[in-house]
Amino acid sequence: MILESQIFVALIFALVSAILAIRLGIDLYS
Repeated sequence: MILESQIFVALIFALVSAILAIRLGIDLYS
């Protein structure tokens, strides 16, 4: 059984990871 809280945390983690990856990519590209 998967709790909604676990899904919410997973979405937040994925969002933060994506933002960090984009920022890092921009820094390397600049």
